[in-house]
Amino acid sequence: MTRIKPRQLSCFLEVFHRRKISLAAEQLHMTQSAVSMSLKQLEESVGAPLFDRTTRSLVPTLAAVELAPIAERMLRDGRHMENMFRHANARGGRLSIVTTPTLAQTLLPSLIAGFVAAHKDVHVDVIDVTPEQFTATLASGQADIGFGFLGRDDTELKQHRVLEDQLCLVMPSAKPSLQADHVSWKRLKDIPVALTRPGYGIREIIDKTTLAAGISLQVSQEVGLLTTALALTSQGVTSTIAPRQIACEPYFSGLSVCRIRAPVVRRDVSVVFQAHRTPSMAARRFLDFASEFSRAPRAERAG
Repeated sequence: MTRIKPRQLSCFLEVFHRRKISLAAEQLHMTQSAVSMSLKQLEESVGAPLFDRTTRSLVPTLAAVELAPIAERMLRDGRHMENMFRHANARGGRLSIVTTPTLAQTLLPSLIAGFVAAHKDVHVDVIDVTPEQFTATLASGQADIGFGFLGRDDTELKQHRVLEDQLCLVMPSAKPSLQADHVSWKRLKDIPVALTRPGYGIREIIDKTTLAAGISLQVSQEVGLLTTALALTSQGVTSTIAPRQIACEPYFSGLSVCRIRAPVVRRDVSVVFQAHRTPSMAARRFLDFASEFSRAPRAERAG
């Protein structure tokens, strides 16, 4: 049996109900010969004649009577499936985003607020995990997309950078450790800083950079979250090292930011997808929105 096509079923049903090929062809906006060909192909597929021809009309055979409700159901289910996926692609549905606690408290909330305001039909879920769990959570399919720092390309993940950033020295604005718009890594050895614990988040890249620079930092406090280090700094307890965009968020106050050079250490933020999975319409819209959002002035982002 050759594969039965929806067009053949549509032609069959129109002829079944109207009993004339000419009327069916007019309804389907097809030629009579095309309708006749579709019927012939369908009869070959089912292996039985579907109509007895008379001088005035076509009379359905028993096979046609049995086939009609099946054909109706097949076409109805096909239309339902098309509508379901068309609706899902057009409307977006749900979007789950995995991120780290620091980004969940700083950059992501205003981004999500702007996104859902522009796409009211999309519901956004946030999964906040430790930096160590970020890639695994996304690669395992527990989230649709990631929002964070990937570092380098991964065979399982694909990143689209939406926010360029770099590490900076963050100091209490009331009593900054130095007066400059930039500082070298070597100068940092004399400044007490609060950092996240070894191996966690940006601590790994900080330790690698200071090792290459041949210096040891004065770590005044080791904390679990970068936001804790920034909160301590905002109260004048210490200084810290953090991405500039995060330190400049309205979430914190009383901070002075100084770029670190020699070398400049990038800490760009990306929207991350599974490399071998087609992103949903909602995910693609979020990427487009995040790219535009990151280019807007900070005052406009805040709403």
